[in-house]
Amino acid sequence: MKPEMIWPHGKQSAAMLCVMLDAEFIWLAMDEKKYDTPKHRSMGEYGPKRGVDRILSLLEEFGVKATFFAPGLFAEIYPQVLKRVSDAGHEIALHGYRHENFAKLPVEEQEKILEKGITVLERMTGEKPLGFRLPEGGCTEETLSVICDKGFLYDNSFFDHDIPYRVELDGKKTDMVEIPTRWELLDFPYLAWGDSYPAGNDRVAIYDEVLDNWLRELEASYDGGYCYVLSVTPQTIGSPGRMFMLRTVLEKLSRKNIWIATGKEIARYIIENNA
Repeated sequence: MKPEMIWPHGKQSAAMLCVMLDAEFIWLAMDEKKYDTPKHRSMGEYGPKRGVDRILSLLEEFGVKATFFAPGLFAEIYPQVLKRVSDAGHEIALHGYRHENFAKLPVEEQEKILEKGITVLERMTGEKPLGFRLPEGGCTEETLSVICDKGFLYDNSFFDHDIPYRVELDGKKTDMVEIPTRWELLDFPYLAWGDSYPAGNDRVAIYDEVLDNWLRELEASYDGGYCYVLSVTPQTIGSPGRMFMLRTVLEKLSRKNIWIATGKEIARYIIENNA
């Protein structure tokens, strides 16, 4: 069966590792009245204080470059953390400004948030972010057009394919690529716990079962020649007892004929090959 995508360097499939620098802002975006307390903020603060450096150390061990999605406010409050990420050679992409829910915002406000976030990251890193990922939550019908209009090379927010593709707007292909993601390959819904999250206050998932999900998706993505996109959050995956999950995935990726790339590398390949 002919593969849907020919990957570079004779690789059978591709993989992208996304690190979400949500910190305390993801909790504040859910319910600022409830979560804006020292105790609750500390859940998110664990990420930049402890989790990020564990992830950076592991990525260096495996020689893997990841894409770190940062809200603009993260760059302003944790500039030294962002600098360590940038100095290690990882891509820094945009993740809103305050981790906003774009579904609740008019188009004009979405545009202002993107402009503000781009300005902050460019000032902090010296480079304009090429990628964008919606903060957790929804979006409006106009959001994708707004993202494209701001000149992003790629978006990493939607769920409608197994391989990256050029975004179509008004029936025409654009020069922006969508790198699809999947909920089951995001650690936060499995591992995070707060006063009102998840709904019904389900228990934190069993680590081995979550890892089994990730590895099954990896094997299926490899067999199909797809693009495996794993998304982790330092405050959740970055604890001592959970890092084995990320290590195991990296070990599996390193043993297979997989192109492990950043978002901008994948997007440029898609554009250059007119995929």
